[in-house]
Amino acid sequence: MAVPDQLIKRSSQFFGAGEMLGDIVEAFWDADLDDTLAASVRTIKVLPTTSPVLIVHYRAPMTSHRGVYKRIVQGMHTKAAALKPSGPLGAVLVRLKPDAADRVLGTKPVDLLDARVELSDIWGDGAAALIEEQLAEAGDATARVACMRRFLQQRTGTDRLDPLVARAMRAIKQQPAISMRALAGRLDIGERRLQRRFKAETGASAKRFARIERMQRAVAARRAGADWADVAHAAGFSDQAHLIRDFRALAGAPPEAFCRRVAVDNVQDWNAKLGVSDFCNTFVA
Repeated sequence: MAVPDQLIKRSSQFFGAGEMLGDIVEAFWDADLDDTLAASVRTIKVLPTTSPVLIVHYRAPMTSHRGVYKRIVQGMHTKAAALKPSGPLGAVLVRLKPDAADRVLGTKPVDLLDARVELSDIWGDGAAALIEEQLAEAGDATARVACMRRFLQQRTGTDRLDPLVARAMRAIKQQPAISMRALAGRLDIGERRLQRRFKAETGASAKRFARIERMQRAVAARRAGADWADVAHAAGFSDQAHLIRDFRALAGAPPEAFCRRVAVDNVQDWNAKLGVSDFCNTFVA
C-alpha cells in the first residue's frame, strides 16, 4: 500500500565545509527520501565534474549501468551518468576540491579518473562500515554531516599532488576560459611541460579540465536563470553553438536535455536547491 504523500519524509539540505575542512571540501549534501516507491521511480542525472565526490548511502544502495554501490569515492569524471535508487534514499555526499582531495583520500587524481572506488579500499572495511552505521543512527541532516566532518578530519594528511598542478587547477577554476598559453605563462612554465605534468597527476589534460569547468559554469548560470546567449558568454564560450558542441561532446546530449525544468511534484524543489548549490551538475527526474 502506498504511503500518503504528506507522510513521506523528504529532505535535501546543503552544508558548507566548516572551518577545519575549508581547504579540502567544497560542500556537503544530505539527501533523504525514506519511501521506497517515491525514491525508486526517480533518476539522478550527473554531469561531468572535476571535483571528486565521496558518497555514503546509509539506506538502500544506488544502481547504474556500472553496477551497485553504497560507499564510494567518485573521482573526476568526464562523462554524464544516470543513477537509480534501489530503495529508500538516504545519503551524505561530500564534494571535494580537486586540488586538495588527495589530503583525505591519500591518492592522486590520476588513480580516480572516471572511477568509483569503494571506501573500504581506501580506509579499510572497519572504517567504511563505521561511518555508514553512524550516519544511519544519526537523528537528522545536521548530525549526519557532523559525523562526516569528524570522519574526514580524522583522516586528513599531507599534500600528495604536484604543487604546480594544484596551482593550475585553482587558476582554471577561477578562470575556465583561460588559454593554455596564458596559464603556462602565469605559472612560469612551458606549455608542453605543463600539459605533461598535469596529465601525469590527473590523467586528463589541463585543456579537458578547463572544458569541464566551463561546462559547469554554464550549467550554474543557466540554472540561475540566465538565457543561453548570456550563459555562453559568462562561461567563456565563443558563442551558443560552441557551448552546445562542447556540451554534446562531454555529456552526450544538448544542454537543454539536462537543464529544462522538471515539472514533477517535489522534484522541482530539489532541483531548485541543487541549482544554487555546489552540486549544480546534478539533476533529479
